[in-house]
Amino acid sequence: MRLGAKTGCHQMHDRSFFWKGSQYPLCARCTGLLIGQSAALFLFLLFIHFDIRFLLCLAAASVLIMGIDGLGQMKNLWLSTNPRRLVTGILCGLFVTVFNLNLIIWLVRSRFIPK
Repeated sequence: MRLGAKTGCHQMHDRSFFWKGSQYPLCARCTGLLIGQSAALFLFLLFIHFDIRFLLCLAAASVLIMGIDGLGQMKNLWLSTNPRRLVTGILCGLFVTVFNLNLIIWLVRSRFIPK
């Protein structure tokens, strides 16, 4: 649990998953982010040929969706569920990480490969 707290996760009891009576060290949303980031490392090669602007749109949309869910819950407009938090976290972690990796490659190519 200390490692999860060091990542900045709030680890709220009602917003976390449990396995055999033990709470996960990360909340549902942070668990989703971690899963999405891990998946992005494997799926990165599938996205390498996409336009960087398209990937930026996907990343921005996924951040927006996760932000709307979190903000709506914070303002008591609705009660988000752990499965919803997990899915929005996975999408955000996946697309932001894929965008960041492609951005690094794009910057390296544009800097070091003459046109």
